[in-house]
Amino acid sequence: MTDQKLIDIVRNENYPLKIYNALNCNNNSINFSTELIKTITAIYRFIEPSHLNGKLIIYKRIANDELLPRKAESIIYNMDELTQINTKTIIIESYEGQLYLWNDINDASFLNDTNTIFYCYENNIEYFYVNQHKIEIPHSFECSSIYALHYFYLNSALKQYKQEKILTSNCILFKECWDDENRLFFKSSNTKQKMPEAKMQESLNAFLSSALRGVEVVREYNLNASKPVDIRVKWTDANKSALIELKWLGKSKNEEGRITVTYTDSRADDGARQLKEYLDMYDADTPNIISKAYLVIIDGRRKCANENVKTINSKNGLYYENKEINFSDENKYFERLKNFAQPIRMFAKPIVS
Repeated sequence: MTDQKLIDIVRNENYPLKIYNALNCNNNSINFSTELIKTITAIYRFIEPSHLNGKLIIYKRIANDELLPRKAESIIYNMDELTQINTKTIIIESYEGQLYLWNDINDASFLNDTNTIFYCYENNIEYFYVNQHKIEIPHSFECSSIYALHYFYLNSALKQYKQEKILTSNCILFKECWDDENRLFFKSSNTKQKMPEAKMQESLNAFLSSALRGVEVVREYNLNASKPVDIRVKWTDANKSALIELKWLGKSKNEEGRITVTYTDSRADDGARQLKEYLDMYDADTPNIISKAYLVIIDGRRKCANENVKTINSKNGLYYENKEINFSDENKYFERLKNFAQPIRMFAKPIVS
């Protein structure tokens, strides 16, 4: 079963009915819980759960009295304010069309209130807590929350691109990157077509533009740097974006049949460092937009491929198929930063003899 089918199953579960039962069949609970779910989805357009460092609690009261004091300074007037919050605990109440925010409450005893519907998120685990009953939301797929799917869809699209377009070079634009019919060498960047970087970017840009909905995909997005980031994805319905830097590994040949460039692990390592610089620059320029960095590595390495090689056997041609990249410790940002995704290596198979 695909991740998307699992998500559809989970989202279609009748959580309002479960909440209704937990509240001893309170007639108001269905409407209140449905409204709360809509609020959660709206809030996640301005908060990315996978980037949170602590707990998020969103609640709606069934009773009219206050659970936490609704002070004027607690009112959220601009949803963009949510993007800047970086505290351990975020508490939001939805009350009569208004949102109230608290980020300085450490005592969680209020969760025991029996007239409130709570939604809780922490460390990729989410659930409803109602009348001291925990209603779990299954987490059986690569997605932080079923109510925040923007980066999930991007991750899925990149995986699809890897399997369907790059693995067997099943993309018209990407095919133009190869110097030979057996896909042993890339074309040199010295050619008039500016191969292979430009065509790889065009290929990925075109795929993401067609695979994702509600996005603006821009190639060579200018960050006021000496070189722009390869691709920026910006969602139109959310305060979220992704910066994608693409690097390739392998060897390239010029028109005279000479090997001009050989890229190994260090090329990907440099890409991680470069992307981190772009991410810092982008965050400084657009602090109110949530950003996530993606390093895409197209791997065309072949063992024992010299200038005289025209064909290759499976042992040498597929030698790097399952060999992951060795990143230096200082450039393993994906292990330290929540907004730096795990690099995605896409191996491109040669035609073997």
